[in-house]
Amino acid sequence: MFNEAKKLIDKSNNIYVVGHIGPDGDSIGAAFGMCLALRKMGKNANVIMQQCSDSFKFLPYINEAKKNVEEESYDLLVCVDSSSNDRLDMLKEDYDKAKSILMIDHHKKVNPYGDVNCIVEDLPAASEIVYDLLRAMEIEIDKDIGTYIYTGIMTDTGSFNYASTKPSTLIAAAYLVEIGVDFGSICDKLNHTLKEPKLKLIAKAIDNMEVYYGGKLRYSYVSYEDINRLGVEEEDAEGMTNYLRMPEGTEISVYVRGKSDGTNKVSMRSGGNVDVSKIAIHFGGGGHVRAAGYTMRDDLEIEKQKLIEIIGGRV
Repeated sequence: MFNEAKKLIDKSNNIYVVGHIGPDGDSIGAAFGMCLALRKMGKNANVIMQQCSDSFKFLPYINEAKKNVEEESYDLLVCVDSSSNDRLDMLKEDYDKAKSILMIDHHKKVNPYGDVNCIVEDLPAASEIVYDLLRAMEIEIDKDIGTYIYTGIMTDTGSFNYASTKPSTLIAAAYLVEIGVDFGSICDKLNHTLKEPKLKLIAKAIDNMEVYYGGKLRYSYVSYEDINRLGVEEEDAEGMTNYLRMPEGTEISVYVRGKSDGTNKVSMRSGGNVDVSKIAIHFGGGGHVRAAGYTMRDDLEIEKQKLIEIIGGRV
């Protein structure tokens, strides 16, 4: 798998790296970690990213991200942390300009695309796959590359709290700490620092919480109008499932938020007894056993009842 990826990279010079729409820490970490490593190899490499949460603006070089491909064609597109090419954070016309495509992903349900696929479903983060690829290619992981990879791994494992965390994940993290990654600073900025609007959104999500099945399911909806009124950017409106899951006895937490395009994004978190990825797949989405999601495109109340009934058959 990595041999084919290396061959593709070795013969390419002009390379773009892209993650998924609405990039989270793993998408950002895998994309920039890969990009900086490609630059270290002497490649002309750039990240395509439309926008990201201000929470990640402390990371080095993040303001260098481009919104579009600048050439008529380019050698290679590296796609990270996106299980389907229609979720990539770039225009289709820019995707089509690539001569070759390398896919790096870790999701349970994938629609493989591109010329070479590096898919490892049992790893908790795409950033760990990037780490393994760089080690296999014998590319030096310096502090900047390591900072991005650590950010991706830490955020997608819930700071190493989720059951998806593997021994290999901790070994990778230990290596990154050993080379000088400031793990304490990363944790502080991403886990212990909030803007006031985000704090108010947390309060709103908790205030809107509905409880079902004797407390096994906790559901909350926050409209786009409320998110906008609170002054929260769409990229910062995530993460509420973690708070909804905290009450004792909760097996599944569901956070639904309105989006500017009129749809509603559903995020689900499981305590482990229920595979929420199967629920998400049922509604056209995907994810992992303990964390998954999808988009509600039809009437909110009708779709809500469908979701609650399906969850009820599992808790």
